[in-house]
Amino acid sequence: MTTDIGAAAKQADAFLAGKKKADDTAFMLGRVLAEMGIRVGDRDSWPQLIGRASLSGEPSVFLGTVPLPTVRKLINALIYAESEQRSQRDQGHGA
Repeated sequence: MTTDIGAAAKQADAFLAGKKKADDTAFMLGRVLAEMGIRVGDRDSWPQLIGRASLSGEPSVFLGTVPLPTVRKLINALIYAESEQRSQRDQGHGA
């Protein structure tokens, strides 16, 4: 194998590994959203969620355009989770 072919093969392997990691992450995020009652693929809920990777293999997840009511639902869930976490942390220090 020449060095050009070897470099291209390594780049392809890195891309595929990154794409798999991104696809797995997008899948898990989709599952979490489904648990919250947010339907991926529904225009009114969350139209698009795609795993991607750069040629170097850096994984990323494209979230698409998310409707405002869905964003509000996520914000409320994150605020609630943060307040619960702080409450548990404060109770731990007071005990």
